[in-house]
Amino acid sequence: MAELKFGQLPPGRHFRWKDAEWLKTSPILASPADGGKPVLVPRSARVEALDGLPPQTPAAPLENRIDPVLKELQRNLLGQLETLPLSPDQRKALEQQLGLLIEQARNQLQNPLQE
Repeated sequence: MAELKFGQLPPGRHFRWKDAEWLKTSPILASPADGGKPVLVPRSARVEALDGLPPQTPAAPLENRIDPVLKELQRNLLGQLETLPLSPDQRKALEQQLGLLIEQARNQLQNPLQE
């Protein structure tokens, strides 16, 4: 069975912890499979999923997600620009401004403490 942290297990799933079977009832509570009283379970507690749930892979670091998201945003915005009745000069100026704003956002997201 898959071992993971309690916080990674979605509510409604059965798991083994401390040599007993449990049902996760909320992000921090679990009830014994026999219907006993719910208990607090640390999110970091290592549990064994009994419902065949594979362990979750950690999300990519924020730095690795910023660029693709901003590129997709820019692509979508440029697509919207195509629908506007703009002269070629206006379109080019807006595209340049959009590029600068996307770059500014990228810098602020990658260096959040720097102003």
